[in-house]
Amino acid sequence: SGVCTHPNHRGQGLAAALTAHVLHHQRSLQARSVLHVLATNHAAIRIYHRLGFQTLREVHLHRLKRPA
Repeated sequence: SGVCTHPNHRGQGLAAALTAHVLHHQRSLQARSVLHVLATNHAAIRIYHRLGFQTLREVHLHRLKRPA
């Protein structure tokens, strides 16, 4: 459900290659791909746009916590 790259290995195209591989497989199944990403994760957004994804909408999430 997510792609994470260790900081020592970022910038090598690993996340893009893995995501492209999964997308290729999904397209062969005629499946629809949908991604979610935090608006502050600019590196991931650049990768996703480079892979052909478009921003459809921004959703604001709220985290709720139970009182201690």
